[in-house]
Amino acid sequence: MPKINKLVIVGCAGVGGPAAMMAKRMEPSLDVTLIREEENFLTRCATPYISVEKATVEASVKDDGMFHAVGTKLVNVKATSIDRKEKTVTTADGAVYPYDKLILATGGRAIVPPVPGVDLEGVFTLRTSRDAVNIREWIKGKGVINAVVYGAGAIGLEMASVLSQKGLKVTMVIRSYLGRTVSLDLDMSNELEKYFTDKGVVIRSREVIEKFMGEKAVEAVELSSGDKIEADMVILSIGVHPNVELAGDAGLGIGEYGLEVNEYLQTSDPDIYAGGDLIEYEHLITKKPILGQIRPNAVIGGRIAAKNALGYEIKFPRLLNSFAAKLFDKSIASVGVTEVIAKEEGFDIFVTKQSAKSKHVMMEGGKPYTVKLIFDRDTKKVIGAQIIADDERSVRYIDVIALAIRNGWTALDLTTLRCAGQPELSPEPSAEPIAIAAEDAFKELYPLA
Repeated sequence: MPKINKLVIVGCAGVGGPAAMMAKRMEPSLDVTLIREEENFLTRCATPYISVEKATVEASVKDDGMFHAVGTKLVNVKATSIDRKEKTVTTADGAVYPYDKLILATGGRAIVPPVPGVDLEGVFTLRTSRDAVNIREWIKGKGVINAVVYGAGAIGLEMASVLSQKGLKVTMVIRSYLGRTVSLDLDMSNELEKYFTDKGVVIRSREVIEKFMGEKAVEAVELSSGDKIEADMVILSIGVHPNVELAGDAGLGIGEYGLEVNEYLQTSDPDIYAGGDLIEYEHLITKKPILGQIRPNAVIGGRIAAKNALGYEIKFPRLLNSFAAKLFDKSIASVGVTEVIAKEEGFDIFVTKQSAKSKHVMMEGGKPYTVKLIFDRDTKKVIGAQIIADDERSVRYIDVIALAIRNGWTALDLTTLRCAGQPELSPEPSAEPIAIAAEDAFKELYPLA
């Protein structure tokens, strides 16, 4: 018999859906109620592709049948309050749902800047399938030619890429430099920015939008420089704000960036767990609170929260925020801290870069990629990495480095890294870039006495 009888989950995105399925997998007899206001259980990373007709909503939505098949109760009404003393959740229609344990998965919402004209038609955020469909229909119905993407997070970069490939003239307006938000240092970012420029994307770095211009629909944006950029549509991609209101009204602890949780994903109330875009995490390297608003964090968090609600004590690993994206025909990835952040945090670092090709040099069709590794001189451990690749599979080496960071590997450890080698699938072992970059670090960090 389970240690609890009733589990209530609020939210059904990256955390809520996996949490519900895991709970029923572990304890089929458990009474699980999933309260959601989302229109569907969407793979959110599909939204840029839905907006340009490279994917469909139908192919990106998880069928509710999987919940029905295991006996999960679905409530498609917004949760409005939590009574922690009575251990109940009330929804907008007045219904009350008792719980033994509660998992909060209310996610986040796109940040909309308080700028004149931001409410004009043609100014979009992108979080839901409905957002994606609205963008798709706007492009088709208005014959969009000029698009402005405001911000260069994951969604902003991907939208600039797919809109440009669709034939639109794209301008990116970025507060800092291209790549900073996805943890690329300037040296790696410069390569990406040149590539975007070569593809026809106009980059306006270190600027902000001061005004959205138009009568009923957006026609242009005015930048902090005073320049005006013609725009038939604007995509806002300047961040996501955690939906902490339900938790805050219930008196749960709110941190600097999001809802506070401990290493078991428990909130300040031990009977309430949370994860995903809603919470703030502890960074493995800096030990400071950060947001981790990417799907892998949510999915793993949902599974762990469900298990812990059932009585397990499983720690959620401190965050590294592994990231990867395909932009036009180039792929990028990052993990851990950047060179800039490492220095800001007081680390004495050694940085090394190594390039290779995706196949043995004797094989045709090998594509170049570059690996950048960042080491802490004091511990000799790898603490960050970045990859830019012309080959889709090479960018996945970021997962190898992420595992190395999580397990505290040093430069010496990485010099002995042995990846599976095959002429069509990998660089030759003598040119494996992670190991060769680590050899540079070894020479620097392990001098003979």
